[in-house]
Amino acid sequence: MSVLHTEIIKNIAREIAKGNTCYIHRFSKAITTIDNSIVDPEEIAAQEKLQAERERKIKDYVKIEKPSTDDQLVMMGDFIDEFSDKSVRKQLSNALNRKNPVRNFMQTVEHDMELNIRWRNFRIEEYQRWVSNLIIDAYNF
Repeated sequence: MSVLHTEIIKNIAREIAKGNTCYIHRFSKAITTIDNSIVDPEEIAAQEKLQAERERKIKDYVKIEKPSTDDQLVMMGDFIDEFSDKSVRKQLSNALNRKNPVRNFMQTVEHDMELNIRWRNFRIEEYQRWVSNLIIDAYNF
């Protein structure tokens, strides 16, 4: 049995994919999302206050943020391994081997609609797996 329902893990994965931060209360399992895309100064202040409250009591929470650049690069490498087409593999590998690999990879993917759809689906599954693993580790399972 999972610590959190699969739908909740999917929602957290979607939030971190948007660049938001989620806090899961270790005991109640209540989730707080900090929306990092807000531009209204009053809403920003409210989000900052909420985040500061969570950070002050961080021992009571599992904090989940977007994966690090290194983790994202691993995911991108795993995505390349999904392809048998050598030209696609080479194109994506070249993007990762240049300066600013994440940006280059994303630009390459975004220029091909089918590749973009496959990447988005792959990434959300990877984010879900990543979130699930973080939660499992946090609950010491």
